[in-house]
Amino acid sequence: MLNLDGWNAIDGVLKEHYGDAARLEWDAPVPYRPAGPMPVGRFVTNTIAIYPRDEPVPHWHLVGYALTAPFEERGYEFTLRVPRRPEETEAPNWALAHLEHLALYVVKSGNDFQVGHYIEFPDPIDPERPDSDVRAGGLVLDPELGRARTDLGDVTFLQFVGLTTDELHAAQSWHVDGLVEAMAPHLPMLVTDLGRMSLADLPDVAWAVREGSAREGAGTGFLFFQRLAADTSDGVTLEIGVQHVSQFTKVLPARVPHGNPLILRGPGEPVVLLPGRDFRHARNGDALEITMPDGVCRAVADTVRPQPGSYLVGPLTVNVVA
Repeated sequence: MLNLDGWNAIDGVLKEHYGDAARLEWDAPVPYRPAGPMPVGRFVTNTIAIYPRDEPVPHWHLVGYALTAPFEERGYEFTLRVPRRPEETEAPNWALAHLEHLALYVVKSGNDFQVGHYIEFPDPIDPERPDSDVRAGGLVLDPELGRARTDLGDVTFLQFVGLTTDELHAAQSWHVDGLVEAMAPHLPMLVTDLGRMSLADLPDVAWAVREGSAREGAGTGFLFFQRLAADTSDGVTLEIGVQHVSQFTKVLPARVPHGNPLILRGPGEPVVLLPGRDFRHARNGDALEITMPDGVCRAVADTVRPQPGSYLVGPLTVNVVA
């Protein structure tokens, strides 16, 4: 394995944690930037260390060598834990590809991830399992590796935890760390199992999210809707797609009544929902700003349903379209 700069730091952390335990490795045929700043190879991830684990549940622990590489040196790496079946002798290909896709997104876009961030995918995480309910994920500290201070700099190990759409909406109404902590008793080592069902409606998880959201509000300030429009020609009408209702009605009452704006983005003009005592609207640059009293926010959450139709909530009309 090619060890340069930050990669030595990862080696040291894994050596300290796993000792001389046997591991598998996936190595890129040609490192992305082996000796200079210009990309050469196709893969951003140069190596993935793969540890077979039996406790507390059988799983594979994957650790990427990509973002601490020379010329990247971002100070963090992605990790992933996936179920290990009794007959398996190597980690599934989708898991290796997923770590690579995460690192590739960072390098190509320049957008970094931190603890508490989340991401939703338009396509299945595993193309061979298109019906999986797990279509999103949150980033948390790897429960074993965490953050490490080394002679070559600090390294944060960000573990991707697969989430269903319902779980993502719950996280958006509070925050990723809180949701994952509530789910942890049901997900030992936060393993990403594409075959599992949503945990969002389990009584203890739902209670924790409900209480945390009411106490702390939502950490999500932006929502992107594929269907979004606003009309102020006769009062104020907000149009959203039916697929966005559950997300909207969870985040809105946990965001604006706590004194924080909620920005809706879509194909048209952005809509900024602002806290305030009186309902009003105004255009500010390219965005429509709507001041939403607490009572209106909560009434929207109680009234609007994920069914096409027109919902009148005081001075606001919400049109839900298929």
